[in-house]
Amino acid sequence: MAAQPTVAKGAVRVSAPARLSFTLISLDGESMRRNGIAAMAVDRPGLTAEVRAADDGVTEVTGTADETTREVTAAVETLRKLWDGPAARVTVDRPLPQHSGFGSKTNTLLAVGHAYGRLCGREPSPRELARLLGRGRTSGASTGLAEFGGFLVDGGHRNPPEFAQDPQAFLRPSRFAREVAPPRPVVRLDFPDWPVLILLTHGRHLGGQEELRWFQRITPIPPEESWRTSHLVFMGLAPAIIEQDYEAFCAAVNEITFTGHYKQAQIAFQGEAVTGVLEAGRAAPSVDAIALSVTGPACFAFTQRPDEATVWAEDLLRRGLIRDFWFTRANNDGMRTTHLP
Repeated sequence: MAAQPTVAKGAVRVSAPARLSFTLISLDGESMRRNGIAAMAVDRPGLTAEVRAADDGVTEVTGTADETTREVTAAVETLRKLWDGPAARVTVDRPLPQHSGFGSKTNTLLAVGHAYGRLCGREPSPRELARLLGRGRTSGASTGLAEFGGFLVDGGHRNPPEFAQDPQAFLRPSRFAREVAPPRPVVRLDFPDWPVLILLTHGRHLGGQEELRWFQRITPIPPEESWRTSHLVFMGLAPAIIEQDYEAFCAAVNEITFTGHYKQAQIAFQGEAVTGVLEAGRAAPSVDAIALSVTGPACFAFTQRPDEATVWAEDLLRRGLIRDFWFTRANNDGMRTTHLP
């Protein structure tokens, strides 16, 4: 019989970045692959948590909202059974904001699962954890960024022959998608040290059955729109990042935000609460590019004049167009763990 992994003494502390998404790429009914995403990791908001073996045999999660607490507890119990591990005390010191476009649920599950694995003497990869916990069935962004940080593009999933007969059976939010492994990054780059301005709007969360119905209503999109988005990502964002061409990068971001077919559908769902912020960003001389992370409601912008952009954001806050803002930088490292006494 194989020896059981040794449970580490003390605790494992984990930190993880937040995810910002530029766009999903291929959501038509004719392409060879579906989904795919362009995304980046940032330091703030970020997650920090501590995982420690529970002497009383009861898994307990604190520091998160009720929905996330239930999900994390269930995830730890799933891994506990698979790995014959201990119950755990999970303390989230700095949670990611829920339902904001930062990938909070998947990032939290991956971070806690990775720390729990280290506690059990294992080294689970984010991709393995995503598969075990049923994440990453649409996007590999959170999975890839947890492992690598930086900027990435994943290639989505290959479409089977039956896809063309019923694309909507495959074009679904992750929770409702068919069980497939998280897609791997096809591009992974360090993101330059450009300031990133996070803007929390008063937009709404899209999830659950409402998200499924919305997805079914707006997909499949025209094939030429998927192909155009692919061009903006692979011939716009990615080369601008590797060449550190700030102007070209901002031009590609704005093109995706204000002309991308799928992104326009996401913005339309949010309505004035988000369109007002995006249009204000497009008009502001201090803002060079602005984007909506997935369906929001968080927006993010890029500027080479952070002092002027701060004045602009403070004005939005006074006018009630946003509820908070801050500057951050890209995280090019991904998750990090340390052992504590």
